[in-house]
Amino acid sequence: MIDDMNALRRRMMSVAYRMLGSVVDAEDAVQDAFVRYQTAGGISSPEGFLVRTTTRLCIDRLRARHRREYIGPWLPEPVDTHGVNEDSTLSASLPQAFLLLLEQLTPDERAAFLLRTVFDYDYAQISEVVDQPEATVRQIVRRARHRLGLDAKRRFPTSTAHADALAERFIAACRAGDVKTVEGMLAEDAELHSDGGGRVSAARAVIRGRERVARFLAGVFSRKRRNCEMHPTTVNGEPGVVFVSGRTVVQVTSLAITTDVRTVYIIVNPDKLGRWSTSEIE
Repeated sequence: MIDDMNALRRRMMSVAYRMLGSVVDAEDAVQDAFVRYQTAGGISSPEGFLVRTTTRLCIDRLRARHRREYIGPWLPEPVDTHGVNEDSTLSASLPQAFLLLLEQLTPDERAAFLLRTVFDYDYAQISEVVDQPEATVRQIVRRARHRLGLDAKRRFPTSTAHADALAERFIAACRAGDVKTVEGMLAEDAELHSDGGGRVSAARAVIRGRERVARFLAGVFSRKRRNCEMHPTTVNGEPGVVFVSGRTVVQVTSLAITTDVRTVYIIVNPDKLGRWSTSEIE
């Protein structure tokens, strides 16, 4: 029974994290759902009740959220996926690019889309979560796919041997401050998103273009973080690196790679680094 509940908790955390983009907020939603479960009584399906309650709590949090006051680009809280099975169906929905796409959806669209497309719940189950008829849920999921520009079968690619090798060379060049080599591995329309949340120094806008991105990265890796330990890892299913000062994680960087490096995500907001390596996200 304990093992079943632990597995169910991981499932709830995985749903809540994709809904909210925050491990801290996901933990709060899951904990609230368990409190309601313990006081409800007469629950025939713990999974149905807990997933439904967790998702509804996430919908309420999204409706109440105000991001307009956030300083600079917002990024989801990074998740350490080193050692996680990259071939799992859930891993394709963890990259930062996918989670940022979800920000375009309304809370109900986000819930219906994730439960159907990522977690494979049937429409009848989803209709109970969003309190809409099954036919309406089908329309919501279709509308969400259209808004995101995704067809029903598209998946975001996971890391490959090519991506890992390119990432290793790319990070080494950044660390050496070799701007020209970094440029050569970036896509022409490369972007860099840097999330400091107004707590620490970070770029206040998305940086675009390989030359500007290369100069910024070389400066950060070779000068600003030169005294930090640097550990390669996997961040949200993609190649990345963690910078540690003393025992404190001060920066997590991940790379979206196709044939070259297309997007770099840098999280330095300390509020988003406290749960690094300890979250229960699948």
